[in-house]
Amino acid sequence: MRTTAGFALAPERPVASVRLIGVLPHLDRPFEYAVTAETSAAEAGMRVRVRFSGKDTEGIVLERRDAPTTDRALAPLVRLVSEDVVVPSALMRVCEDVADRCAGTVGDVLRLALPPRHARAEKRDREMAAAERDAAAARASAAEAEAAASADAEIDTDTDTDTDTDTDTEDAPAADAAPTPPRPGDRYPGLAALLTRAGGAEGPVPRASLTLDAGDPWTAVTAGALEDLGPDRGALVIAPDQRDVARLSRVLTERGVDHEVLAGTEGPEKRYRTFRRVLRGATRVVLGNRSAAFAPVRDLALVICYDASDDLLTEPRAPYPHVRTVLQARSTEERCALLFLASSESVPLRALETAGYLRRLEPLPAPVTAVRPRITAMDQYLRDREGASGRSRMPREALRVIREGLTRGPVLVQVPRSGYVPAIACTFCGTRCHCPECSAPLSLTGRSGPLHCRVCGRREDGYRCPECHRTEVRAMVVGSTRTAEELSRAFPSARLQVAGGAHGPLEDADVDPAGIVVATPGAEPAPVGGFAAGLLLDADAMLARAAYDADVEAVRRWRNAIALVRTAEHGGEVLVVGTSTLPAIRDLVAHRSSVFLDRVLADRAELDLPPASRLAEIVGDRDACRRFLENVELPDGTDRFGPVDLDGPGQAGTARAVVRITPSRSRELTTALRSGVAGRSARKERGSLRVRLDPPDVF
Repeated sequence: MRTTAGFALAPERPVASVRLIGVLPHLDRPFEYAVTAETSAAEAGMRVRVRFSGKDTEGIVLERRDAPTTDRALAPLVRLVSEDVVVPSALMRVCEDVADRCAGTVGDVLRLALPPRHARAEKRDREMAAAERDAAAARASAAEAEAAASADAEIDTDTDTDTDTDTDTEDAPAADAAPTPPRPGDRYPGLAALLTRAGGAEGPVPRASLTLDAGDPWTAVTAGALEDLGPDRGALVIAPDQRDVARLSRVLTERGVDHEVLAGTEGPEKRYRTFRRVLRGATRVVLGNRSAAFAPVRDLALVICYDASDDLLTEPRAPYPHVRTVLQARSTEERCALLFLASSESVPLRALETAGYLRRLEPLPAPVTAVRPRITAMDQYLRDREGASGRSRMPREALRVIREGLTRGPVLVQVPRSGYVPAIACTFCGTRCHCPECSAPLSLTGRSGPLHCRVCGRREDGYRCPECHRTEVRAMVVGSTRTAEELSRAFPSARLQVAGGAHGPLEDADVDPAGIVVATPGAEPAPVGGFAAGLLLDADAMLARAAYDADVEAVRRWRNAIALVRTAEHGGEVLVVGTSTLPAIRDLVAHRSSVFLDRVLADRAELDLPPASRLAEIVGDRDACRRFLENVELPDGTDRFGPVDLDGPGQAGTARAVVRITPSRSRELTTALRSGVAGRSARKERGSLRVRLDPPDVF
């Protein structure tokens, strides 16, 4: 074994295989280093510092060996960063699998999985762990002493010798125990079967999806599942938004379930301290958002993901994995049960159900009024009954729903966009108004304000349509601020609260019990007891979003809002203002119908869109994108579209290409793309380039 000079080798297993973090794609492989006497404590999964390409680089030890596999001189491990095993072997395999699925590098995935080390947090957590061990030892000693004292104590054997007992007296019958109230999760029999098999060492791994009825809060179902899970089994719960995590944390605290919240919004010190507590098994239930998908939970038996279709669960950093991909890899490598919860059905999850990967859990039959609010769409009958106002943005029926709802509690009004009038168009020809300086959409910021660009700040006082040269404009979408202004005139005695956009979030506890909340999708608060009524405005505008999945995404956002409204038994009512004949709106009115999603899947299969195909997007400098497509060896049968030059704001000189292949050959595509990126890195080609698998905004 050859080494560089100046250090002494460890007496045993002097060779370490190290996976480096943050290196170039063509260097994404293990490297061998010599273990010095000072770093002899290094074991698999520990962080180390090595010298690579003239600078200190962080890496993870994969294994220790007795002899190297190369004849080159080995450089030493510079430093053992920590003796904590931060990446167990199963988690390392998960990182490798995610990198393979996303055509990325393992080093980039490790950077996503590991929070930055914080020395002070590590020191304090070690002190806390020692104090916990001392306290546990003291409690054990006290228990032993108490047991010994009880054994040595004399037992009073005196008994009552009076034999004259009252034979007519009988023991009072034990009072009947109070019946346990039913839990929302009890309505789904398959959930109990999944929990029973969770963490089992034998047999197939249970994986399922569960579409909740509107009357079943996801927090209550999740909390019940965690309560039923054995105390020696670990669980991980992922939710899209930090507010969702906080809501579940409150429910678990009320039920006395010990847990930790691992969130990216916490400071570095607090987050690393929580990470170490999870790592050493101080808690077995971990909650978090996208950044917690790699949490090293001990004895992981169950993983729950809520609302997997939310775009917040897509990682914006390379290699851009979706949380669903990470959790699938963990379920495979760690044999943990996998459960997807949502208020609406998802196209990717339905595809996994069709492929047999997931089992769909159905609820027990129940009256519709007990599991969801009364949902009505502004159909032709309601519009004709009102006359001209029936075709307005806010018909009299909508005002009736709000007025009657205010007598029972708060009312939710959902609008697609924030702001005042975020999108305007020419009144004559309908051309959307764009800024002549940067081509961004123009908007109105007040009732009588001028046209304003939100990107460059340009004020457009004398706007003329570039198509017809007219000056009159109209609102395409009305924002939450303008909607609140209109409602304040219609209901002057009700308190108006706006959530989302520039107004920021509205806390659940701050909702006025007799007020109106105007919110954008995803910003709706969840008051205790739910909303008395809900109004979904501008449904047609939500469906007109420029995306191929606009209808499915609109249904998801609507159903999440409907889940915040009380059931019909408790007076809950929802009105959808839009074209009632559209399939997406009809799907809201129907109860547990699969017609809409079946039609979407059939259309996508006919058009060869995901999930009927696997897509990859290549975006970068024009020359870099074209050279990459010329050099990469794509599998036979791969469809290629582009490259096409992009001309949007800030996209000058940028091109984009899309490649498509059947899902059964997706691994061939990812392997080819990884090789192409690595070859480009090895040749040191100029220009930036980004490769993403199944991006949500590909079409």
